[in-house]
Amino acid sequence: MSSLSRLRCIRLASLPRSHAWTPRPQQIPIRAFNNYPGGSPRYVRFDSKGQGPHNSWDVRQWNTPSKVMAGIGVFAVGYYVSHLEQVPETGRWRFMDISPKFEATLAEAAHQQMLQEFKGKVLPPDHPLTRHIRRVVTRILEANNLGTLEAPDVHTRHRPATDIWAAGDVDRISPEAGGKEWHLFVVNDDKVVNAMASFGNIVVFTGILPVAKDENGLAAVLGHEIGHAVARHASERYSSMKVFLFLSTLLDIVGIPFSTILTRILYDLPNSRAQEFEADKIGLRLSSRACFDPEAVPEMFKRLGQLERAMSGRHIDFLTTHPASEKRSEALREMLPEAYTVQAASPMCGSTADHMARFRDSWLGGLEPDRMSEVRWQ
Repeated sequence: MSSLSRLRCIRLASLPRSHAWTPRPQQIPIRAFNNYPGGSPRYVRFDSKGQGPHNSWDVRQWNTPSKVMAGIGVFAVGYYVSHLEQVPETGRWRFMDISPKFEATLAEAAHQQMLQEFKGKVLPPDHPLTRHIRRVVTRILEANNLGTLEAPDVHTRHRPATDIWAAGDVDRISPEAGGKEWHLFVVNDDKVVNAMASFGNIVVFTGILPVAKDENGLAAVLGHEIGHAVARHASERYSSMKVFLFLSTLLDIVGIPFSTILTRILYDLPNSRAQEFEADKIGLRLSSRACFDPEAVPEMFKRLGQLERAMSGRHIDFLTTHPASEKRSEALREMLPEAYTVQAASPMCGSTADHMARFRDSWLGGLEPDRMSEVRWQ
């Protein structure tokens, strides 16, 4: 390289480098546009119809069938709650919407139906079995101030079937509604091991007498059945039918299969078993207050359980209307302290000293009746 070229390169390198001018972007201030409190943006997702967000709890967005169903549901719940009451004898809550006037109508209809159903099968008033049963029933009713049995010739008096439901012709108030008049039917049928009482009508089949065994056992049977009437279980079942139908219909609308069976297993049968336990408790009090032996009550159910096993075999509680008799016998045996207390306080029982002494020796070990609530059963 020549000296001239080297000098030119040096000169070029020593010249100051000029900076090219480039325009800078102008920063434009952005104004925040937000109408929400706190300054945080809220994003709204619109549906395909552009109608805004859907809130299932917003009644304004419900369609007509939904509003109708909701209105029916609110009315049903309000009606159910407004007709809840407690059983006076036990404190159990239940649904009851039967008026005393309609209850009297049902009682008259039930009485006329029994006159027709058992026509020719009812034992006469002077039959020894009728007098025996009538004596026990009268003793229970009088000791508990529940009323009296009507005259024995009641079974010969019929009313025209067309007048049964006429409101103006109902002249008898059932014991469930506060009346004091009872009817007794002793049906001559040894194959039916049963007794029942509803709307003031007491029906005893002769087939139950061998299980009752004696007067105390018969009092245990009759006390239980009269306990059903005292607690108004027949009217309660009539009221529960409405709840049963409502729940079955609701499950059908929702689409749950076997709605009737489910409603019966989950609602109807448990309610029926609760009524049976309740009638056991009330019946034990009734027979004890009438000075019958309280020990005979669990013993009678024990015999009934033996008969049930011999006739039907295994008993499945949740599929039946009645609890197993063995379970009922055990529960009744735990109630014996209360039963002996009721019997001791009854003015009708003049000679209960022997019963109380035997009770203290067997159960309390000499503990005074006033301290019975302190006993703890194992």
